[in-house]
Amino acid sequence: MPWRRHVPGLLDNLIWFILVGVILFFATQSDKFLTPINLRNILAAAAVLGVLVVGQTFVLITGNFDLSTESTLGLSALLGLWLIVPAVAPTWGAGLLWNPFVSIAAILLMGAIIGWLIGSLITYGRMNNFIVTLAMLLILRGAMLRFTEGNAVNGLNFPPAQVFYSLGSAPAVTLPWLGKLPVAVAAMLLLFLIGYVILEHRPFGRDLYAIGGNRAAAVASGIDADKRIRQVYVLSGFLAAFGGWMLAGRVASVQVDLGEGYIFQVMAAAVIGGISLNGGRGKMIGALGGVLLLSTIDRGLNLMQVSVFWIQVIQGLIILIAMFIDAQKVRFRAPVVDTGATATTAGTAASTAPAD
Repeated sequence: MPWRRHVPGLLDNLIWFILVGVILFFATQSDKFLTPINLRNILAAAAVLGVLVVGQTFVLITGNFDLSTESTLGLSALLGLWLIVPAVAPTWGAGLLWNPFVSIAAILLMGAIIGWLIGSLITYGRMNNFIVTLAMLLILRGAMLRFTEGNAVNGLNFPPAQVFYSLGSAPAVTLPWLGKLPVAVAAMLLLFLIGYVILEHRPFGRDLYAIGGNRAAAVASGIDADKRIRQVYVLSGFLAAFGGWMLAGRVASVQVDLGEGYIFQVMAAAVIGGISLNGGRGKMIGALGGVLLLSTIDRGLNLMQVSVFWIQVIQGLIILIAMFIDAQKVRFRAPVVDTGATATTAGTAASTAPAD
């Protein structure tokens, strides 16, 4: 059927039609939705989620996924501040009083090491990526409790901590109508741009698509699939730590449950943006659309004063819709078998075959 060949392209770009429709809907429901301050809030809320989605996109394209990113994010935010502030109340730090720049470097390195460890267990140890990343999620969440014994780490009244907060709170650029955009938004957009260039125009990106599309064929063509998988997990861990540093500047007081539940939003944003859970398909620009959609819906529902319980229901429905869209992409990309032609060909071959 001729119309089938247009369906995958439509599904690939469906995120932008949905985003425009959602914006128009909320604009009619609240006169505060299209105000500069609300649009800045949407972008600011999307920043941390976007950083995590960039890292997750690289992992998903190889046919893997990383459930541990939310715990890496939370541990990085907490540990980074914990190393800087005094041990006494109300800061509840380690009392080591590290230089903020050293602390930032330490948590970014920690994120990369966590990613390398996960990738090594999957590739060298031949362990299931779901079990490994789920176990790491629990381990890191327990480590957050161990470091602070359940106390929230706070550096608001400790001047050296302001450097650590700067990524999440400082303004970056001033636009004519929107006003001052946070540096976090600029950082997120830059990461998406870098990710786009890598996936679309660099051999590294082509290797990832090849591995996710057909790992056996990729290995046969000379691609070191295990090495690439370890590298994407390192990248995912590093960006999760970067997101933790960014998030700390928005919340100021880091709780031990920081980041809990983020992984569901990350997976939903990536998949509804066109990244396939089966690997080998998806674009970074679509993932950005997924991030903006979730942030827009969340802010719009808040303006409409919708109950937080209904917001969770809606988020769950978004995940189901994302999975449905992904399933239809697989369905319509599958080759169509003309059974009639096949039967005719088989019959012709049988009639012309020599008799025994």
